[in-house]
Amino acid sequence: MAAPTKRIVGYLPVEYHNRLRQYMDEENLGESAALVQILREFFDGRQQNSELDALKSELVQLQQRVAVVEAVLRAGGSGGRGRSQTPMMSEPIKPKALTTVELAERLKVTREEINEALLQGVEEFKKWSRSRDPALIRWEKRGELFHQVER
Repeated sequence: MAAPTKRIVGYLPVEYHNRLRQYMDEENLGESAALVQILREFFDGRQQNSELDALKSELVQLQQRVAVVEAVLRAGGSGGRGRSQTPMMSEPIKPKALTTVELAERLKVTREEINEALLQGVEEFKKWSRSRDPALIRWEKRGELFHQVER
């Protein structure tokens, strides 16, 4: 004997109806079966996907590793060990373009200090920013972002 079912009648916005039709085609289901499947996934949760779970776990691990690297960089890059143990890179990491807030964090100054330094002129700003940058990078403003000045 088949499980008892209830008839439902409703109206869908055109966009949702189109998406339902697309789902029906992708899953090779009729309208009723597609609606039952959608409701089952909504109410019971999607079936566990081991690949998705593995990716989520890897993402958490990567987030933890990034947090450690960021903490070491904030602490001056030594990681609590002597400077001689800090690995040397053949080329320094090139920072991306930064917003005023990001540059202020990097230089350990306020946004107001950056704006005041900008008023002193382009070359003065480059010198000023280099004197405060942990990697001695000179910065210049192009549009709304700050870019590293190539040597």
